[in-house]
Amino acid sequence: MLALCPALLWGQAKAPTPASVVKPTWASTLTKTPVGSFPLLAPCRVTYDLSWNNLMSAGSAKVTMQESGPYQVAKAEAGTSALARALWSYDCVMTSVMERSSLRSLHMEHSETDSRETVAYWVNFGASQISTLTKLSPKKGAVTTSTNICPYGPADDLQSAILYVRSQPLKQGDSITRVVQPFDRPYLTTFTVVGREQKKVEGVAYPTIKLDIKIRKLDRKTLVPGSFKKVKTATIWVSDDAWRLPVEAHAEIFVGFISATMTKREELKGRQAQGALPTGFGKP
Repeated sequence: MLALCPALLWGQAKAPTPASVVKPTWASTLTKTPVGSFPLLAPCRVTYDLSWNNLMSAGSAKVTMQESGPYQVAKAEAGTSALARALWSYDCVMTSVMERSSLRSLHMEHSETDSRETVAYWVNFGASQISTLTKLSPKKGAVTTSTNICPYGPADDLQSAILYVRSQPLKQGDSITRVVQPFDRPYLTTFTVVGREQKKVEGVAYPTIKLDIKIRKLDRKTLVPGSFKKVKTATIWVSDDAWRLPVEAHAEIFVGFISATMTKREELKGRQAQGALPTGFGKP
């Protein structure tokens, strides 16, 4: 799922007072059960190839999961390559911090660079709101910063959402709905188990759990949901084994069909299993 991010997919701002926030009607549809009984993911590194319209390799992505004291630290790096890079130069790095026991998202830092600009986000996930600092650095022009407060919490970043879904029973027909903020805006995201099937990926056959994903955009001030026209459909296949990680993902988006296929997964031991917390963690 994370490998699809490139294509999907502090100044001061006054937070709304509790009296001004109305509980959204969709809140009752959220899945709020605790982390499931499936064993927590051990420190590991997973790599993916990205392709566009089944015609050409578009880039690669790497996700590294590590531990730091009581925290889980996930770092993802992705970028375009070869001909795709000539058409669209893009690189991104995302680091997220969550409580290892509860998988509750605490902090996320994300930077993405294309031929025109670099955009960086620092996101703090609170119990009742999400605070986002955005810094825009164009190749030409002045640097600007802005702060946004979304009056809803708790919520997931992309990494913690995947780990939360992974922890659940994932029986046929199960549906999990969470508020997920992968960049600077929250989305109402539903994962539905539609079946189990054998999936051959990079010449290797995996037993998989097939999940359909429905995404609705949330207005970060009013929390009113709306359609997410950039993503028409999205599906991921999670390996039905001890790893329970995506081995393939498809998305039909506004520029065509994109996919990600796993090329390697490896467990990390010793010092490689220990990660550093990002510099912004713990700051307001």
